[in-house]
Amino acid sequence: MQATGNDWINLIVKFSSSCKTCGKRISKGELALWSKSSKAIKHAECHTRDLSDPAYVSVNSKQLKCAICGSLAGCPDCEFEKNCDRTLVSQLCICKKCYDDGTALENYYTVINPFISGKR
Repeated sequence: MQATGNDWINLIVKFSSSCKTCGKRISKGELALWSKSSKAIKHAECHTRDLSDPAYVSVNSKQLKCAICGSLAGCPDCEFEKNCDRTLVSQLCICKKCYDDGTALENYYTVINPFISGKR
C-alpha cells in the first residue's frame, strides 16, 4: 500500500499528538486526519495544503528500493515512515526481509562500503 494521501480519514483526536506536516500540537478532541499506512496525524488544513502541492504528492507516493536486494523497501510500513522525508533520506534503506536476515549487517556493509571508501 502506498501513502499517496488516499488512506487519510477524518477523526476526532483521542490523544494529543504532533502534526506530520507542520509539527504543531493537535489536541485531544480536535478534528484531524489520520493515515493508517503512515501511522501519522495532521491538521485538516495541512492535509489540504499537502494535496495541493504536486511535489508533496510525488515524493510521498515514492517508495525507496532496498539497497541489498533491489525490491521496494516498504516505506509505508517502515517504523520511521512518520518522520521520513524521502527528499532527504538516504537511498541506502533496506527492506524488512533483508533487515530480518541473520546476515543483514554484513550484507549492508558490502553494499555501503563502496560509498564509504569513495569508490562509487
